[in-house]
Amino acid sequence: MTLPPKYLPQLEALLAPTMRSAAAQQTDDFLAQSQAARHTLAADLARAQDQTERSRAEVQLLAAAAADLAVAQRLAGPQQPSLRSQTNPWPLLHTALTDPDALLRPTIRPARYRGADRDLLAATYQVLNSIQESAIETTADAITAALSMDMAMLRDAAKLAGLDIKKALAELGADEISTLAIESWQKMSLLIGEENMEKVQETMAETIEKLREKTAVSSYVEKFLATEAIYHESRAIIQAYTGPDKAIAQLTPQIIALQGSFAGRNKITASLTRLLSIAKLMEALRTPPWGPLIVASGYLLIIGYELYSAHDHVDSDKFPFFDRVAGVRTLISSIANPAN
Repeated sequence: MTLPPKYLPQLEALLAPTMRSAAAQQTDDFLAQSQAARHTLAADLARAQDQTERSRAEVQLLAAAAADLAVAQRLAGPQQPSLRSQTNPWPLLHTALTDPDALLRPTIRPARYRGADRDLLAATYQVLNSIQESAIETTADAITAALSMDMAMLRDAAKLAGLDIKKALAELGADEISTLAIESWQKMSLLIGEENMEKVQETMAETIEKLREKTAVSSYVEKFLATEAIYHESRAIIQAYTGPDKAIAQLTPQIIALQGSFAGRNKITASLTRLLSIAKLMEALRTPPWGPLIVASGYLLIIGYELYSAHDHVDSDKFPFFDRVAGVRTLISSIANPAN
């Protein structure tokens, strides 16, 4: 979790509310530090020994990807009216980068003790609902933003599993904003996993084609996560449980912790969506083909990460290629056959 020593000070200097403009050398220095941060965080994610370490690395990678776009926004300057009223993301990004545990703490509290089985069931219901509601809101926002782009561009972006960085930079002119956007894209792709890029982008492109309004998004996410079925299955397992109360009492805080684990990721993902929506208005990222392609691909990666991460937290076994945490269904299933 050790970031390059110059990364945070340079990021703070660039995002400070008093910053009016950035010198070329200052931006070049930050780009080098951002690239170094990507390598450091990728190594942290690869070396993670448990889901806690993975969660910290993912939150930091999300924040670093958002930071690149936030710096690009500041570089674009106040000449774009859409950029003037935006809340400065620095406080949230600073917390995510320096103390990811603060974002991963649950925001719901256990109910007053009514029995180990009832408490576990109540926690299961709360957590499943919290994850589903958050996923619907963030996914709807990202899909709405993506649908503002040309559908043909989104289809082309779905094929952008790999990116020829040198070619893209050469054709975009390799200015600071383009380079930061590509750097952000690279961090997002690390969160998905290189081996999963093609599958996730194609699936998300198909999803967007089907969804045109928030009610449709809600239904889609509910079906994708299947939280109602998981809850009923969990209730049956808990009601059939005949082992010691201590075993299921220990599960309750683990289930509640999943709410914080997803909420922390979701908060940064939502910020990343907003920053990408600003970035796509910048002249550098309106230059075809690479500018719009990178933005469209970014939306697909954000939507894919949000949905698969949400599913991982409710049922970590259905999609083995995206298994980062032990989800609700996995934890509850562990008491189904206590003898085993």
